[in-house]
Amino acid sequence: MNKLFLTTGLAALMATAASAGTVTYDNGGSTLSCGAAVSCVQNGNLQVILGGTLTITYNPGSGTNVVTPSLINLGNLATGGTGSALLASGVVLNINVNSTPPGAAGLIQSGNINGSISTNSSTAFITFSPNNTTTSFGTLPGVVIGGAVTYQVTQTSLGLVPPTDGNPLGQTTIQGAVTQAPEPGTMLLLSGGLIGIYFTRKRIS
Repeated sequence: MNKLFLTTGLAALMATAASAGTVTYDNGGSTLSCGAAVSCVQNGNLQVILGGTLTITYNPGSGTNVVTPSLINLGNLATGGTGSALLASGVVLNINVNSTPPGAAGLIQSGNINGSISTNSSTAFITFSPNNTTTSFGTLPGVVIGGAVTYQVTQTSLGLVPPTDGNPLGQTTIQGAVTQAPEPGTMLLLSGGLIGIYFTRKRIS
């Protein structure tokens, strides 16, 4: 019975340490810009016009009380309008993450678009690099905010869907992940609990 109690207590402490809490985030302040793209027109901070009426729009993602670690939605790129094999090469997406905790923001590594898009076909890809952060999800492009919360892009290369394909039409979702380092109080609880279990076992044995 005593051994079962001690084992259960240790498991509970480890589970407490592994569960770092929740975060609330949004991607407000992100930008989609023409960059070096030819015949591209900037239309606000979140849309570019490649020519004619063909557009690429970034729709920011958000999440409330997301339990960490977790996969998250970092928004989507939506193509619309019409055009014939219009070059998208040079368009740049900068994803800004506002995160609570810690009540601060940071930029994920830039996403660069290469290739062309038309009304019903696409050879365009968005590529995020370099792989500058490492978590349980892997070594990926990301940002560490406040020294404790890490946001990453989990798919470093994505093909952009043309305006007449997909569900919803023309939409390419950017998948991400968030992890959070255990708070100091949690680590103190774990270390104190482990010490207590050690001495309890010594008294029982």
